[in-house]
Amino acid sequence: MPLRIELIDRSELLSDDVIEAINRLAPHPFQRFEWMGSWLEAFQSTASPFLLAVYQKDEIIGIAPWCLQRRAIGGRTIAFIGSGKACTDHLTISVGAGNKQRVTYAIARWLTAPEHQSLWDSLELVGVDLKDETINELATALNEAGLDVEREAGDPCFAVPLPDSWDQYVQLRSKSGRREIRQSLRQIEDGTLKLDRIRTCEELDSHWHQFVALHQKRRDDAGTTNCFDYPGFDTFLKLAASRLLESGYLQFYLAYANDKPVCAHFAIADQDTWSFYQSGMDPDASAMRPGLSVFCHTIRESIESGRKTFDMMRGDEPYKLRWRAEEVATQVVRTYSRSGLAQIRKQVSKTGVTFKNIVKSGISLGTSRT
Repeated sequence: MPLRIELIDRSELLSDDVIEAINRLAPHPFQRFEWMGSWLEAFQSTASPFLLAVYQKDEIIGIAPWCLQRRAIGGRTIAFIGSGKACTDHLTISVGAGNKQRVTYAIARWLTAPEHQSLWDSLELVGVDLKDETINELATALNEAGLDVEREAGDPCFAVPLPDSWDQYVQLRSKSGRREIRQSLRQIEDGTLKLDRIRTCEELDSHWHQFVALHQKRRDDAGTTNCFDYPGFDTFLKLAASRLLESGYLQFYLAYANDKPVCAHFAIADQDTWSFYQSGMDPDASAMRPGLSVFCHTIRESIESGRKTFDMMRGDEPYKLRWRAEEVATQVVRTYSRSGLAQIRKQVSKTGVTFKNIVKSGISLGTSRT
């Protein structure tokens, strides 16, 4: 049975039925509409929807959760919603069981159809797991459709495979690591650190400024950039947090010492995975190592709740290995439309030469024959 694809390129086309399908097919909470819809709202000045909804009869069986960004070299670039400063990981095409090949090949045919290849110049998929079968199927399908697909290594993610019990996890740690765990949890048990979990949107509104301040302090102390200085990021994350809290996916803790906030832990979790997204800490409390205490608490909570993975997400910070995290390789998948202008942009990207010199070389500006 042939599949039909509908392009959703305006926010008003995101109907209740489409949003329901996005959430139904989402492989993890970062691809639910609470997260992606918030991203589209916050960054609408730099990205517009470019979702492809794949229908079998009247049912959506696949969603390519993409947006269109205008870039200096790549031109009209198809990217994942949630990419960029939000650093969303494990991004993929959401598809129902048993339909990966059918959906990805239908998307490849749609992208390379003469009437559609003029809608985009480049496609750049970042935050994709190297072993993601759906994206790998899409890359194969695009190759077979005649596009040159480039693939390169991305920044790795790290995740802790969780055992069945907390005691088993503790035994995985070294002798010094086990001592570190005991000391960290003791601070919570004896009241040196008080943990508060945010449970309502009213609490979220009341404590949000503390979270942002702690994150900024940690970044300033480390001498690294602060994502909250990036236009739109605060709006995006707070909106996403409130929506995920209402739907039961947000795990947000603040730790206090002597009634002063000293640490924050922002995570998103479903029944299988606890995804540690962001944190903050007051450098003045570094001797207490409150972050370790919160980490111990949340890993133990994840195990006791039956989750299988504690995902530390993107970044190769050395501390992740101490928690027995394993590397999850990622990739960047990139290709260009067959239109003449897109091929010029491809050459600019690959060689760094100017548009003027490429035009002199004789590459046509017209649309290539399909």
